[in-house]
Amino acid sequence: MAHAQNGSPRAGSATGAIDVVTEAPVCAGDLDPAAAGGRHRVMATGQVVEVTVPPVTGAQNYTALLVPECAREPGAAEPRALLLVWQGQRSVPGVTAGTRLRCVGVVSFRDGRPTMFNPRYEIIAKQVSR
Repeated sequence: MAHAQNGSPRAGSATGAIDVVTEAPVCAGDLDPAAAGGRHRVMATGQVVEVTVPPVTGAQNYTALLVPECAREPGAAEPRALLLVWQGQRSVPGVTAGTRLRCVGVVSFRDGRPTMFNPRYEIIAKQVSR
C-alpha cells in the first residue's frame, strides 16, 4: 500500500478508487497526436459507444471505444474517441456499450489513434430522479 510522507495511506489507495483530485482530466488536445506530443497520464470520463469481443482464436484483447467529456474552447473540434484496451481479457465486468466510465491511464497513440492500455476504471452510476 502506498503511503504519503506522513505515513498515512494516500486518498483512494485503500479502496482502489480513482483519486479525482490528483488526476488531470482529459481535454481535446490530449487526444490529438499532433498537439499531445507523446505519452501522458490522464483521467477520462465519458460513455462507451462500442465494444469489441475478441474471437476465440485471436488475440485476447477486450476493447471499448470511449467518447470523453472534455472541456472545449469555443470553435474547437469535437474530442476524438479514446480506445481502451484490456490486454489478455475476453471481457471486462460492467464495461458494455452505453456504460459511463471514469478511467485513468497513460494515453499513447497507436496508428494515430489515442489509446489507453489496461486502464483503471470506475463505472459511473446513472442518476435516478425521484
